[in-house]
Amino acid sequence: MIPLVSRMMDAAADNHFMKDRTGRLVFVPTSLRRRCYFVDSKADEEKIRALVRMFRSAIAVIPLVTYPIMAVPVLILENYGGLSPRGHRLTIALGIPLFLWLVLTGFIWMLWSLYKGVIPGLTASLREVGPDVMGELREFSRRVQHPILLVVCGLLMLGLTLFAFLAAYHFRR
Repeated sequence: MIPLVSRMMDAAADNHFMKDRTGRLVFVPTSLRRRCYFVDSKADEEKIRALVRMFRSAIAVIPLVTYPIMAVPVLILENYGGLSPRGHRLTIALGIPLFLWLVLTGFIWMLWSLYKGVIPGLTASLREVGPDVMGELREFSRRVQHPILLVVCGLLMLGLTLFAFLAAYHFRR
């Protein structure tokens, strides 16, 4: 795997683990509002880290790889679809990405369901964190949320798409 991507996936997996005041490792499968578990052995930690890293890698890579898959057919159809009426081309150009988006969203939802289904079996031997430690973890949470980063990435992808369409339109003339 590419070293930068590998480090990013390690950091994403690290976000699922926290330490309480006494230094015990706590696994947070989904969020601090749900069940969390104490991880006492190194073997359990490695198994859980491997699962979380695999899940986060798949969820992160799917949208990045599939964006060109959705944009390229639209560009090809826009440039070489001169035989069909303009309205039909637009319908097809919007229909292909929407169909692929639905399929990929279903695939990501399936991965999420599998992840949530594996967690109970993986954490069956682990002790659940009590409410006192949960409050402590919420108070000292080291997670940083970056919703503005998601908005900027979305706007960047939208800008690239618009640029590609404008470039295709300009060179077609």
